[in-house]
Amino acid sequence: MKIIYASDIHASSHHLFTMLSTAEREAVDAIIIGGDIVPHYLPDADTIGVLKAQAIYLENVFIPAIEGFKRRREAAIYLDFANDDFIGNRKILEKHNGELIHLLHMSKHNLNNKIDIIGYMNVPPTPFYRKDWEKPDSTETPFAKGNYIRKDGYTSAGGKLEKTVLNLSSDDTIEKDLAQLSEIIDKHFIFVSHSPPYDTPLDILDNGLHVGSISVRKFIEKWALEGKIIAALHGHIHGSPNRSGSIRTFIENSLCINPGQNEGEGATLRYVIFELDDKQSFPAIRIVYEPKLPDPYFK
Repeated sequence: MKIIYASDIHASSHHLFTMLSTAEREAVDAIIIGGDIVPHYLPDADTIGVLKAQAIYLENVFIPAIEGFKRRREAAIYLDFANDDFIGNRKILEKHNGELIHLLHMSKHNLNNKIDIIGYMNVPPTPFYRKDWEKPDSTETPFAKGNYIRKDGYTSAGGKLEKTVLNLSSDDTIEKDLAQLSEIIDKHFIFVSHSPPYDTPLDILDNGLHVGSISVRKFIEKWALEGKIIAALHGHIHGSPNRSGSIRTFIENSLCINPGQNEGEGATLRYVIFELDDKQSFPAIRIVYEPKLPDPYFK
């Protein structure tokens, strides 16, 4: 089974089309997009509002592009929103869930008869104002020590932007959500988490701070030791692979990947293509394409 994976295609309006054309050219069996799917900069967003601009993009560009691809190639598409996408527009994707696309967040899907795909899109608190997809990491550690965050911002679940302030003492946490996901695991799976695991080559900022999720790391550790998790796919921190010099790491025996993403209208898409072999007792994963990285740098 051949799979293409990318995250944070919002970094350029061209990334969606590059990914679909690459998937068609490479004859993949599945596409996985690990969150943040709506471009950063949209026409008329300053005049009509970002929430409405995102809705127009989804209805007039994103969904038609997926439909066009599916007419040319029958490959399953797994994706969801993440912290830069307003949740108030998720209903546009929900209309196509289960047919055109498969939404990942807090869900389990059959990748094939032996392997599931499980998704989780919330991230620990960030310095940004969009708060739909942010939660405290855990009650004990709401966010990694030393990180700069912003508690105030906006949510959009009601269909309009409303001011909010994150409650860092809330028991509605990433840790709690992942415990809920653990209850539905019954066979080998690929885990798609927008947030990378904490303190790895996949979650490091240019200033050297690690900003990933401690709870995501513990979840991967748990299921790697149980012999269930095949690979974990991440995004969120676009420049982490350039900073660390690697798109991958291992937690226990689980391969974790963040391909990173290039930003700007002229930027090339970063993605990974891998093959799954489920003929063995523990399915094997083989990377057949990954982006080249510059030499790592340190500050």
